[in-house]
Order: sequence, then C-alpha cells, then structure tokens
Amino acid sequence: MPVVNRLYGVIQEDAALKKDIKLMASGVGNNSKQLEAFRKVHRAKFPLISDEEGEVWTALGSPATPSMVVTTPAGKVLASHVGPIKDFDAFLKEIRELHKKQ
Repeated sequence: MPVVNRLYGVIQEDAALKKDIKLMASGVGNNSKQLEAFRKVHRAKFPLISDEEGEVWTALGSPATPSMVVTTPAGKVLASHVGPIKDFDAFLKEIRELHKKQ
C-alpha cells in the first residue's frame, strides 16, 4: 500500500498528471463499509470505489489482484500492470512517457 499511496501523491503533486490521470482502487466484492475499514487499516490515500457485484472487475477482463490500468480520460487503455509495483521509479517513468504520447 505505501507504493500506491506514494504514486497517488506524485500524481496529485504534478499538475499535468493530476489533470489527465486518476488513480483509484476498485474493491471487488466489497461494500462501502468494508472499503472504509480497508482504508483505515492500510491508510489508503486514494479513492476507493465499491464493486460489490464485480461489474468493474469483469469489464476489465477479471484481472488478478492487485492490477493497475492506465487510461486516457476517454477510457482508452494505455497500459496495464498486474501484481505489486516492484520498481516505483520505472513504473512512474512509464506513466509519464505514456502521458506525453497521448
């Protein structure tokens, strides 16, 4: 969770990224009460969206968790990542490069 909180912070502090990239998490099978408990335990700083019925998860192709999808504001998928972020700097560099190309 610290890596995702850090990524969220970097995006929020960069005006160009903040305008075009939104980082949020989908709680598959979780209601808002469960997500609030998750937020407290893990100190999540980013928005958490309830996906009780798994509709978002299914629309994304039922990916493994954790997964991250980077899209344009119009919803075009630029990149996806499955699993923990092992190299923060490389992942952020990839996001910045994808952002420049859009």
